[in-house]
Amino acid sequence: MNKDEIKKILLLRADRIGDMFCTTPALRAMRQGFPDARIDLIASEGNRSVAEGNPHIDNLYVFPAKKPWKWPYHFLRHRLTGYDLVVNFNGESGTTSRLARFLGARRLVGTWARKTEGYYPETVRMVKGDHTIDFMLRVTAHLGAPSEDRSMVYPLPEEVLERQRKRFPRREGKKRVAVFIGNAKKVDTRWPEDRFVALTDRLLEREDVEIYIVAGPGDEGLLEGFTWSEDRVLYPGGSLRELGAFLKTCDLFVTSSTGPMHLAAAVDAPMVAILADFTYECWRPLADIHAIVQSGQSGVQVGTVTVDEVLKAVNRKLGS
Repeated sequence: MNKDEIKKILLLRADRIGDMFCTTPALRAMRQGFPDARIDLIASEGNRSVAEGNPHIDNLYVFPAKKPWKWPYHFLRHRLTGYDLVVNFNGESGTTSRLARFLGARRLVGTWARKTEGYYPETVRMVKGDHTIDFMLRVTAHLGAPSEDRSMVYPLPEEVLERQRKRFPRREGKKRVAVFIGNAKKVDTRWPEDRFVALTDRLLEREDVEIYIVAGPGDEGLLEGFTWSEDRVLYPGGSLRELGAFLKTCDLFVTSSTGPMHLAAAVDAPMVAILADFTYECWRPLADIHAIVQSGQSGVQVGTVTVDEVLKAVNRKLGS
């Protein structure tokens, strides 16, 4: 199929926040490669907030994964649009692979997975050593839209930035550190909560630091070991964009491999990321402004990373 014949494109990325952040460079590449095409995106309820306001897509749709009685309507609605090209950036998903196949596009492409390879006439495989961003850009290159720009796309409106600056004014003589302690469900990739407690205790031995503890929905149980003071407070929550704007007010962000790690990378908020070797290869923040502490373990576990190792990285970034 000639590239010039492609007028309507549907992209699918209906999974997690971090996956969508790592796909935003590919969305930009698609817009650059198909400047006159209509480009639509199907997201999930969980990652739609990453795609909202993205300048490289024309229409954003949300797939109701937990409401299967609504699937027939969504399947038919998108089929009737008559897409020339459908691309599933998460070809491993059986549900979205069935949707992609049903749409009847003239060209159908998906990332390769053994369990769904039969759905796609064309697949793109991940190469060992690929960062997820590189893998997504490998897909766009296959489509005739190559790009070497690995930077993520997540616009922060000036009014949101200004609102957060006023909501969280800086205290004179204090360096602000935000610490994300979640996700409670991801036991393997999450640094243990008692070490976050110990890390912040040690940091407060410095008189020039204030700490905001950030937790997500369902993380309440991870907060039990903390004591609160003027210099160690709980971030009150808000939208993903508000969190991104808040991180821009901080001198440093500390986190395991989480959605907020990718958020910080997208908004260029300096961080110390605590990662396992597998996570480092596929998901690490790429910019030089970040520091990474690796577990040295194969797989995804970070339990061997010590408080001293993270504290050393934090102090180096803050200047001790």
